[in-house]
Amino acid sequence: MPVAKAGLRSSSRYAIGGRLGMNADNSPVASLDYFYLREGLLAGNFSPRQVAEEVLKRIETRSSSAEWTWCVPSKDLLDQATAIEAKDRRLPFYGIPFSVKDNIHVEGLPITGGCPAYRSISTQTSPVVQQLLDMGALLVGKNTMDQFATGVVGVRSDPHPVNPFNDQYIPGGSSSGSGVVVAKGCVSFSLGSDTGGSGRVPAALCNIVGFKPTPHVLSNEGMLYANRSIDCIPIFARTAREADAVFRQLIPEQGDTLRPAADAVPELSRLRIAVPDAKGLKFFDDHLAEESYRKALAVLRRLGASIETVDIGAFTEAGAMLFEGAFIGERFDSVGDFIKRNRDSVNHVVAQSVLAGESVTPHRIWQDLARLNSLKGQAHRLLSQYDCLLTPTAGTVYRCDEVKADPLNLNRNMAYYTNFGNLLDLAVVSVPGYFRADGLPFGLSFIGPGYSDLKMLNIAAQWESLSAVAPDVPAGPG
Repeated sequence: MPVAKAGLRSSSRYAIGGRLGMNADNSPVASLDYFYLREGLLAGNFSPRQVAEEVLKRIETRSSSAEWTWCVPSKDLLDQATAIEAKDRRLPFYGIPFSVKDNIHVEGLPITGGCPAYRSISTQTSPVVQQLLDMGALLVGKNTMDQFATGVVGVRSDPHPVNPFNDQYIPGGSSSGSGVVVAKGCVSFSLGSDTGGSGRVPAALCNIVGFKPTPHVLSNEGMLYANRSIDCIPIFARTAREADAVFRQLIPEQGDTLRPAADAVPELSRLRIAVPDAKGLKFFDDHLAEESYRKALAVLRRLGASIETVDIGAFTEAGAMLFEGAFIGERFDSVGDFIKRNRDSVNHVVAQSVLAGESVTPHRIWQDLARLNSLKGQAHRLLSQYDCLLTPTAGTVYRCDEVKADPLNLNRNMAYYTNFGNLLDLAVVSVPGYFRADGLPFGLSFIGPGYSDLKMLNIAAQWESLSAVAPDVPAGPG
């Protein structure tokens, strides 16, 4: 299929008539909610081609070129949908539209890792993407990302997406485009990548759900890696129920390992929840974020949940190792040689970060691995005493110009609660919390030990049912 961005506007502004998902043009497809589409497609209320037509309308009216590096051309998308109509409509993803981050391989499609100079045509398809395609999913395109998945701010690409609630603010990264297109209702779900928070921070800032599985529960083969040893593919969805539905279809072989923990999930009123103590809880002088977090805790306490403060020093020490320890060497191993040859084509902050990995010594690698194993033991022992650890997904949010003026320090602040997730083999769901007083979203992370994925999704779904946080983005001028 030819490379195309046809129909996408250069502006990040978009218009939405009424609540997201309700159409003013009498389209038979009123929503891209996974469950709505499944029911309607099974019943024959509309066809995959009509879903594709609705997707094209939404991309035209709600999205922008900043969120996509490549879109399936309109004719090809409609042809793809027509081909799906010949398949069994009982397939789990029959006619369900999705997109993928542009560091995930899809055979025959371009891949850039957020850097146009790196562009090539993929000769393989990620196993996770292939699963979705085999189950009838409709691939819409590839999404913008921070270059080489380095950073959680979402502005390390040109152009870059902006926050759908206030375009002066960052969208979160590195899976920036993948988060924004779900928030704008252009696809039912999207796939990103997550090394140190890239599948969670965009969800928090865009008021959607970002589910980061336990590393390697979903295959991470077929990717342009940041840190191959811990990289995983997260799922962005509008709700935890939708993320859960997608995940369950992708894990038939691992299901027996994951389900025991899920079956033991108590109601929110009986949860024992760990939260960071005063030393570990940081909002970086952002009182609006702190207010939203404490509101969520107050609601859980009133419901009857047990909230206990704990020392998260093992978590934050592990998180600091991602960029300040030997693990930066793994990023250099992935793209360092390319950056050295093409320094002028790479974002200077990304280049600086990745090239620091060239000096990592074998001694430092083994030293850091030994320390990480010790921290992992401490973290898992703590988590074994609770149903989950509940933290902010991000302790603050910044304007785009602030991040560009101080990229390293502000990125470090944004990743404070996320960098440790994969290094410590954890399962994490970021779910919308209560909106800040300034109208920006605030995200909560439910964190559990490895293989507690379904349990964390269950808790997150209970929370969103209780909180009734509206997932809609506000209408903006066209």
